[in-house]
Amino acid sequence: MEVESGKTYMLRIINAALNDDLFFAIAGHNMTVVEIDAVYTKPFRTPAIPIAPGQTTTVLVKAYHQSPGRYFMAARPFMDIPAPFDNKTVIAILQYKGILNTILPTLPNLPALNDT
Repeated sequence: MEVESGKTYMLRIINAALNDDLFFAIAGHNMTVVEIDAVYTKPFRTPAIPIAPGQTTTVLVKAYHQSPGRYFMAARPFMDIPAPFDNKTVIAILQYKGILNTILPTLPNLPALNDT
């Protein structure tokens, strides 16, 4: 996803997983949650969101970063019981316009697998 510094972007995040709750975060950026499952909510800022299977969450992300670069957007499962599950972190890249693809992105700090 390419962004321009100074602009705000609306992302509709959908958890299309069948059984896994997920945590989602963007390295170096906070998100402002404005809607959860088609219901507007009082906006609040957060570095990461939990999202249940089938749930949608709309967030605003301001591309304001002091040092434009490349940042990973990442999601990984939440699991609070000791059972086998797919513990893969999926990633995408948020990249500021004009930044070279050769710059390595940074990873976000996601909550622990069993964080409540």
